[in-house]
Amino acid sequence: MKRFVVILIWFLSSSILWAPRSKPIFGVNVAIGANSQISTYVCYLYNGYSMNRKRIVDKNTFIKIVSGEWPSIYNPDRIDFFGENNISLTVETEVTSLKEYLNCVSLDSLWKIRFSTYPFIYNNEMGWSNKLFKPSPNQEIYLKERYDIDHIDGEYFLDTNFWLLLTDVVDTNWINNYKSIH
Repeated sequence: MKRFVVILIWFLSSSILWAPRSKPIFGVNVAIGANSQISTYVCYLYNGYSMNRKRIVDKNTFIKIVSGEWPSIYNPDRIDFFGENNISLTVETEVTSLKEYLNCVSLDSLWKIRFSTYPFIYNNEMGWSNKLFKPSPNQEIYLKERYDIDHIDGEYFLDTNFWLLLTDVVDTNWINNYKSIH
């Protein structure tokens, strides 16, 4: 019995002390949200059972965390997840302050899957949606089948589906296919 208790204590203490490291999960919701932002970016930690430590961030903070430019609990080793997933980043210069910052063309294109035209003034760029403010019903079915997202209004494209979406929105063949879905 004494041996059993010692083994039980060792097992419980070792499983707590050497718990597996949480995996970062990144994602985006493409809908007009807080502060009139078209996309909402999210970071989670996945511990093998559930996603927790949810943090919603703006685009610039998201890029800095995911690229490893900033240390965070979501990227403590400062891995460039964009690079690992073959998503290109560019260095841009802010016009008034002349400060350099990282930008991601894929993130800039996400609004186009939801809107047929840019939803705010000062931009007359066209989107890929076949309805004004939401994908057509068949485009929504396609998004469900390809990215496992039931409702574009409230769900996030997460983890591998997020990276697949970022790859797709800069692929001309994918764009033409998506636009042709009526």
